[in-house]
Amino acid sequence: MPIVDLSGAYDLHIHSNPSLFTRIGNDFDMARHAAETGLAGILLKNHFESTVGRAAQADAAVEETRVFGGLVLNGFAGGINPLAVENALGLGAKQIWMPTIDAVGHATVFGKPGGYGYQDTVTTVARPAIGILDENGTLTEATKTVVALIQDAGAILGTAHLSREEIFALADHARAQGFDKLLITHPYFNPPQLSVDDQKILVEKGALLELCGGNLYPIPGTARLSNYLETIQAVGTAPLVLSSDAGQPRKSLPQEVLRIFAQCLMEKGITQEEIDRMTKINPARLLGI
Repeated sequence: MPIVDLSGAYDLHIHSNPSLFTRIGNDFDMARHAAETGLAGILLKNHFESTVGRAAQADAAVEETRVFGGLVLNGFAGGINPLAVENALGLGAKQIWMPTIDAVGHATVFGKPGGYGYQDTVTTVARPAIGILDENGTLTEATKTVVALIQDAGAILGTAHLSREEIFALADHARAQGFDKLLITHPYFNPPQLSVDDQKILVEKGALLELCGGNLYPIPGTARLSNYLETIQAVGTAPLVLSSDAGQPRKSLPQEVLRIFAQCLMEKGITQEEIDRMTKINPARLLGI
């Protein structure tokens, strides 16, 4: 069995310090690790602040790899806030994520916004859950504006911890607008815990799926390798991206998470060419490279 080759790959889902949740390393650690292991680039994600400026500093400091940033539309950003999005995009954000730990979908699963039960943030300020649908079940005008801003900038829109209902509404709108960079964040995480049939429909609507190796770890333990193989069989590799969703101390370093994930897929019959499509070609297209 050959060893998978991830030289020149991109990882679009890395968590780093500083963070209100414990991380295994800071932005520079993650950039150096990526460079040492041959990754072409990484995208930093944070539940609590923009990573755009942080990524720019790490990108300048580590020449052997590219470091990109983005913005999660949690409470700190004002939720679904077009001004925050416009500013982040103007500063170079490559991905805007819908709410994660502050999403209505997240709060429904974990009982409240702001944490996971096994880890939480301590805040004294009220933290209302954030949704993207109005009382009629249609996208809010602020959400539509955010989509338009992201589309104009050529950036990625990640669905983060939205509910299934919200994701489908967002996908319908993106399709109507001709927006082709809607990335369904870790579909096997809960939320959104999407079935393979759900994933097939979303791909037919023009979305891409981000399959995260970190979901295979005991925490969160929301996916098995067989799930990912079923997705690949159902939709092919053209609409798929492999990411780590790593940086937490309970997981290996991000590139190692991605390497083991890709190696396991290869040993189950996925070819190097297909791995290249999901780790190099598709992420590069989304990043505009």
